[in-house]
Amino acid sequence: MKRFAVIGCGAIADSFHVPGLRAVSGVHEEIVFVDPDAQRAQALADKHGQGSVATDHRDILDRVDAAIIASPHPTHVPIAIDLVEGGVPVLCEKPLGVNLDEVERLRALAADRGVPIAVNQTRRFIPATQEIHRLIGDGTIGAVRSVEIREGDKFDWPTATPSMFGLRSGAQGILLDIGAHVLDLLVWWLGPLDLRRYRDDSLGGSEAAAEVELSSDTASVRVKLSWLAKQPNSYRIEGEKGTISWGVYDLDEITLTVGGRNRRITTRGNAGGSAGLAPLVVQNFLDTIEGRGAPRASADDVIPSLRLIDACYRSRETFSMPWHTFDMDGNA
Repeated sequence: MKRFAVIGCGAIADSFHVPGLRAVSGVHEEIVFVDPDAQRAQALADKHGQGSVATDHRDILDRVDAAIIASPHPTHVPIAIDLVEGGVPVLCEKPLGVNLDEVERLRALAADRGVPIAVNQTRRFIPATQEIHRLIGDGTIGAVRSVEIREGDKFDWPTATPSMFGLRSGAQGILLDIGAHVLDLLVWWLGPLDLRRYRDDSLGGSEAAAEVELSSDTASVRVKLSWLAKQPNSYRIEGEKGTISWGVYDLDEITLTVGGRNRRITTRGNAGGSAGLAPLVVQNFLDTIEGRGAPRASADDVIPSLRLIDACYRSRETFSMPWHTFDMDGNA
């Protein structure tokens, strides 16, 4: 029975990781809940049953067999480095880090120490995205020619830490949040991608709307993200022989169009909705640390999407927003 620590006792730990741990056999019933706010850690321990509490992850390295990092983005790599140096396998919330350099340092350290790192790129566990991966890979729609993605809604995630986004987080916003999911899926499905253009609405703080233009050897890709307006939350992948359409909330269903005929494909394996993905993530991590498998998303796997995000922030352009450039007389 493996003893786990959950580091960061906010919403994602409460709604996803701890229920996932409780649902998987092979996980010790006593979880160590770690958070700088002792009351928050204790509240989570009380809610989810047997467990102990700590305020510093460095104090529990010799008490656990593995750890889940669910703390704010800028803390992921510093905490993971401490865990890896202590020989503790890591399952880290996405994004693994906030810039490419720190993630590559962590990856090199983990490889040198032989300590597994898995990343919770949850969408790789969705049956619909796995079916899309299969259909593209086996050539069902031929070479991909274009991809159009529009995702977003009003941001309402109940963050426990005000600095999750904003200047204290490095002025990174929706691209590092939803974008970390989207770009990871794209490189998983399509392989290497090149950045053509990136624009957002940042005026020094975190972006709430962004547009990414990418390309591969055969395809053009356009991604629109927003926390400001409701988006279709849809994916359309056009190939030379057919088209795949997917809605983000349709975890078990896609539409395949070939030869002018639409076919709805229903997959199996996720009757529990989005909450049903948590045990799959935990089981994959448990299989990894016990030598029965490999991470669905390793540090190596997420490097390509993080490289794209890094390139976006380095080349960012600002959307045309004339309402921000008028003077008191109404002149631009």
